[in-house]
Amino acid sequence: TLFLAEIGALLLVDEKHTTISLKEIYEKVAEGKSGCCWEGFEVYRHLKSLGYIVGRHDIPWSLKSARGSLMRLEDSSDENSLSETAMDTSTIVQLLKDLHIMEVTPSFEVYLPNSKFRKTSP
Repeated sequence: TLFLAEIGALLLVDEKHTTISLKEIYEKVAEGKSGCCWEGFEVYRHLKSLGYIVGRHDIPWSLKSARGSLMRLEDSSDENSLSETAMDTSTIVQLLKDLHIMEVTPSFEVYLPNSKFRKTSP
């Protein structure tokens, strides 16, 4: 939200339809109560300024990709239907999701700039 407000792509309003200033948004992020901390925002802003495609870790890019993940989970519930490759892939994905290095977990999923990138299939 702050990044979009900074670049002028988002105008944030409160329940009274009063515009929330950039300063107020900065203060909310600095408090760290909004699910984002200042350091996380600076990392996000830096990656975006370099042209990377950045999304929150372990949060679906779109409803379509969320539904696709759910369907893959439902399809894989029958263990006999899993191929060895699919099991290897799901094991690797699970290990990456559970990645903790000295109590640090991933915050973002970062992709190289690519004109063919689709949020429905990152």
